[in-house]
Amino acid sequence: MPAILKIGALLTLATAVLCANASEGADARSTVVASRPLENIDPLLAPFLMQPTFRQMALSPDGKHVAGITTNLGGTNSAVVMIATETLKGGVIVQPRVWKVAGYQPYVREPRNVRWLNNEQIAVNFTVPDAAIFGIDGKAGTDLRQGYLHPLRDAAGKPTDWHLVVRSAAHLTFESVNVRTNESSDYDLDLPGGHLHDWATDATGQIRVVRTLDTAFWSDHSTITTWYRSAPRAKWQKVDERSIAADAFNPVFVPNRPDRIVVQAYNGGDRLAVWDYDVVRHAFVDLLAGHDSEDVVSPDFDNEEAGNLRDVVTDGLKRHDYWFDSHYGHIQASLDASLPDHVNVLMGGSPAHILVYSYSDVDPGRWYALDAASMKMTRIAQRRPEIDPARMQPMQTLHYPSFDGTSIPAYLTLPGKPAKPAPLIVLIHGGPHARDRWEFDSEVQILAAHGYAVFQPQFRGSTGFGKHFEEAGFGQWGLAMQDDITAGVHYLIDQKIADPQRICIVGTSYGGYAALSGLEKTPDLYKCGVSVSGPTDLERMGADRSDTSHSAVGRELVRLHIGDSASARDKLESVSPVKHADRVAAPVLLVYGKLDQRVPLSHGHHMHDALQDAHKDVQWIEFPNEGHGVALPEDRVVYYDAVFALLARTIGKGEPPFPPVAQSPLPAASGTR
Repeated sequence: MPAILKIGALLTLATAVLCANASEGADARSTVVASRPLENIDPLLAPFLMQPTFRQMALSPDGKHVAGITTNLGGTNSAVVMIATETLKGGVIVQPRVWKVAGYQPYVREPRNVRWLNNEQIAVNFTVPDAAIFGIDGKAGTDLRQGYLHPLRDAAGKPTDWHLVVRSAAHLTFESVNVRTNESSDYDLDLPGGHLHDWATDATGQIRVVRTLDTAFWSDHSTITTWYRSAPRAKWQKVDERSIAADAFNPVFVPNRPDRIVVQAYNGGDRLAVWDYDVVRHAFVDLLAGHDSEDVVSPDFDNEEAGNLRDVVTDGLKRHDYWFDSHYGHIQASLDASLPDHVNVLMGGSPAHILVYSYSDVDPGRWYALDAASMKMTRIAQRRPEIDPARMQPMQTLHYPSFDGTSIPAYLTLPGKPAKPAPLIVLIHGGPHARDRWEFDSEVQILAAHGYAVFQPQFRGSTGFGKHFEEAGFGQWGLAMQDDITAGVHYLIDQKIADPQRICIVGTSYGGYAALSGLEKTPDLYKCGVSVSGPTDLERMGADRSDTSHSAVGRELVRLHIGDSASARDKLESVSPVKHADRVAAPVLLVYGKLDQRVPLSHGHHMHDALQDAHKDVQWIEFPNEGHGVALPEDRVVYYDAVFALLARTIGKGEPPFPPVAQSPLPAASGTR
């Protein structure tokens, strides 16, 4: 009979499927339903279980009100709140709505984001294809069809009463709506062909560039074509056509310069930059913003100043904002001096009234309303008020050499100031064409709060560190990418940071794959491993029942990033964890969600069976209400209980840098999910 892990309940009773060791046989994957009193939750874990109190905020142009998206404790429902910046008083003005039909799951309509239209009205997009206008008192106004996009402006760049909305989210068609009179008119793009992929506007909000996606009928080869028109109703002309696997060519804006578009591209270099592109000559013309060692992202334009580039962000190990507008540049410098060791983001409102979002590695974030004339700043709210930054552990940045000499960027979080080498968790990000960032990370802080050092290597294949660095990871699952991780662990051992006898590898998605690969490829390095939603059979990844396999674009990217099962079968088998379970020496925890569409449950089942057949120490957790990863608070309790139990019996308990804070009982949050 399988061992039973008791399950904590925050909002509802959770159900988990648990499996103990291989000795318990093939029947170990069986459903167990249990509950546990709320007060028995690990006190070091409890502060991290609540969802953010606020997820988004927006400041009115006159600076008098802030509209925000707030959530209940379990994150199961959201609402819109309106706060007066002068008094900081406010309340909920838009509630979630629930429709229940016998025999069907409840239909929930809840706010997703909010935008100011003027000083009296906000546009709210919902989690279902729906949007509407509300007054600052919550009074419902004009219907905004299936999604609000942005205002349409006059020739001077000033907002008008006309706004662009989504008429059909399924077909990506648009409509213009007057928010004062409720008039509307079709906004027909008259596409030249293909499926609309994305678009860019000019300073008046008119769509002047589109990208369309086409996939060859008899193959999985997909092409992205860029089209430009000289005026809102002019004929489309082809600007660029390339494979989805080719270098980036991302239009972001149409400036007031004839026959020019602004694009993000490499243009033969190694870093993403912002360029002026001539649509007649089909050539890059001027470099608008670039950086020697970091990608330039998030370009922003001033609609009232001829569409000039206003600021950009560089995306290195730490975010940095660069302003071409002196007004905002001076404000940024003042904020950075007043709020040191934080990333301070200016988020709009108006030049006179600015919303500031400030966050760091130890601070989940807080919003301020800033009066630019007086430089008076009022704190509006915290994203997660239950988190005390003074008790969080700082995230260091570093580089280390891989075995072939490649410099690998990384983050390291230590539990306080350990006097001796610490037990280490090697935490691998998913993607793998993604990355970690210098910001508050709940998983990192949970592990550090329990006394473990946390190492996050940005192995080759990670994004944000150059085109060549990312492409160096193509076809290198379990090979050079894994070597980068291994080299980082050895570096920390050599630096006397990590205790070589107390190291565990953990990850989700690709990180789950890398955890299993590390256990097999370097069995003497790790004392345990945790794989959450990890793919285990690379040969099947282009042909399993995942959402990736059901997409022609997804299948093409699998062949590019991982390999073609038709021509590289032996290579894929050699780096598939399910094929080499016999090499694993350390205990393994496998965690999967029954609803996972990205990595089907079969990957976990086959890996579990292979480990059992090889008589390995393996534990299984299957969450019936989870998809890709572990998100629900009640399931996170189960997950971390299992993780810390595994760590305790393999690398020992850590030494928490702070004792737990006495927690008030968490009230049950009403919700529908």
